[in-house]
Amino acid sequence: MKMKKRLRKKKHCGEFTERGRQLVIMRNQKDGFDEFLDAFIEEAIESNGCYCGGGGKEDKLDVVVELGRRSDNPAARLKRITAWLDARPDVQNWRVGEEFDVWHGDFQDIDDDNRRVLPSGD
Repeated sequence: MKMKKRLRKKKHCGEFTERGRQLVIMRNQKDGFDEFLDAFIEEAIESNGCYCGGGGKEDKLDVVVELGRRSDNPAARLKRITAWLDARPDVQNWRVGEEFDVWHGDFQDIDDDNRRVLPSGD
């Protein structure tokens, strides 16, 4: 049975699936983390119509970035975010994980040596 559009939207399925990626950022300094985080959220995340969640301290930030639906061109949004990181003198390096469904997909932590896959909780 095909799900009606209203339900697909409510359940974030089909054309309403929201894509995301893990982003781990290493900074070359331990001070100024709060200022960096504020700038990252405002200038890289929110200015691109994205959301993020996660945390960090001092020289490391580990977040999951919600990049939007396929129609929002998540690859272009990610490119703008990583370009912002590349332009920052206080960013030493960054790594990005595989794309996944932020509502129903399996998340694979890029910092986990065993590459453990966490179930989606359906």
